[in-house]
Amino acid sequence: MNKSKLAMLLGFVVALAGIARAEVSAESDKGRFSMTPVDGGLMRLDAETGAVALCTKKTDTWVCEPVADHSEGSADRAKLEVENQALKARIKDLEASTSANKMPPGVDDPTGAPGGVTKLPTEEEVDKAMDYVERIYKKFRDRLQKLEQSPSLPAPKSSEDGKNAL
Repeated sequence: MNKSKLAMLLGFVVALAGIARAEVSAESDKGRFSMTPVDGGLMRLDAETGAVALCTKKTDTWVCEPVADHSEGSADRAKLEVENQALKARIKDLEASTSANKMPPGVDDPTGAPGGVTKLPTEEEVDKAMDYVERIYKKFRDRLQKLEQSPSLPAPKSSEDGKNAL
């Protein structure tokens, strides 16, 4: 590529960057509200919340009154807000119950403790469990000793081709 084409391409890229920067700064210069003339006043749009208000001149002052939104989105939003509040309450309950070392409401305690409180076993319960494990270990050890003392099984007969017969 020769120098003139490269310079022209570079100039084109710089011009595009300037246009893009101008568009971005124009967007940021718009501000939060935009006003549009309508019959009887101005329609104000809040760019952050999407709320729309009709502004009219009454006596010497301008008054902006919210416009009711009858779209499906407003019903969905109300439903989501109710669900959000319920979830926040549930999270609060869960955090409170875990900080108090209790099971959350509606969750069954795996230990079966009444009231959802998790409790540690007593010394007596630990001793009973250890005695049970010890008895199992002794029975298993005795079985192994009996197997070692039993007479060995006869060797399997081999077939003509040198393989063991089943």
